[in-house]
Amino acid sequence: MNSQNDTQPAFIDCYRGVFPEDDPQSVLSYSRIVSPAFDFDVPSLMDGVPFFATSEIYPLPQVTVSRVKSGAGRFTRTIRTMARHGMDQILVVCYTRGHFDLTIAGKTRRIEAGDFAFLDLSQEMAIEAPVVENVSLAVSRRRLEPMVPFLDDAHGFVRRQGPLTTILRGVMENVIAVGPDLPVSEAGAVADTIIQLATACLEPLSSQQNEARPGRRTISLAAIRAAIEQRLSGSELTLHTLIDEFGITRSTLYRMFEPLGGVSAYINERRLRFAFRRMADTTEPEVRISQLAFDLGFSHPSAFTRAFKKLFGLSPKDVRSLASQSKMEDMELLASRDLLQYLKPIERRSSAISAPA
Repeated sequence: MNSQNDTQPAFIDCYRGVFPEDDPQSVLSYSRIVSPAFDFDVPSLMDGVPFFATSEIYPLPQVTVSRVKSGAGRFTRTIRTMARHGMDQILVVCYTRGHFDLTIAGKTRRIEAGDFAFLDLSQEMAIEAPVVENVSLAVSRRRLEPMVPFLDDAHGFVRRQGPLTTILRGVMENVIAVGPDLPVSEAGAVADTIIQLATACLEPLSSQQNEARPGRRTISLAAIRAAIEQRLSGSELTLHTLIDEFGITRSTLYRMFEPLGGVSAYINERRLRFAFRRMADTTEPEVRISQLAFDLGFSHPSAFTRAFKKLFGLSPKDVRSLASQSKMEDMELLASRDLLQYLKPIERRSSAISAPA
């Protein structure tokens, strides 16, 4: 945070990046800046058209608000991108002008201006837009999980423009308007408001997560999935555990998970995705792959490795190697003088604004 003397409140640090269209290095430099989140390139149809970009970043506790304007761009996030940069955040994007095409699992759809798209950075995707003009949020997964247990379901969810999204967008744009005049002492409350509004936008997902069991007792598929998530790391997660806990028959359990590919396959995939995030997150203490395999209920490390590579196309050692290599690259990126010339702190706009004592 900004250094302040004893009589001055502290304010959040904000940054602006400017990549001019007359600079031949703008595309390369911009792609390096966004590389922790996306692989970036300019669509071939725009070859020969000068690229430009301006970006503003406003970091709050567990939430980052940003605004971007740029020429055409394609942003992709692949398994290798995720292995190199284990960013475990949910990105919430609203285009303020134009549109973008979102591709997930081979299916492409158009997102119009004013709509909010929720994107899970632990999953693959591609975004392409003829002109980029948006405001966005990057929200900590750990902050959202207690309020939205099944964040994987939110990947690609679109909340159409309406009163709630208008309010959320207004708060984001007000953060940008206040910018570096926002006191650190108030930033947490603003972040909490943004998170609550973003969570409210995901409320329609809850109606898709329930499945009733005929009979006297209603069993929620969401409740069983929540129980699975709580037991991913541990040997106590078995089909018998779920049957006993929820008082259902094996056939009912199978029927409930049939749309998800079967209960055993579902549990294995959730464990493997947990392992991927664990290994790609360089902030977590390193755990031996064999120990992680046993912790996740696999009978042998080789069985874990085979299942992992089948799902992700990379072995656990590949992911760990890419993550370690990326950590060094990110440190070099932060110290790069070539890139720092594009990024500057945003100065306070009003010295008259002060935080309460």
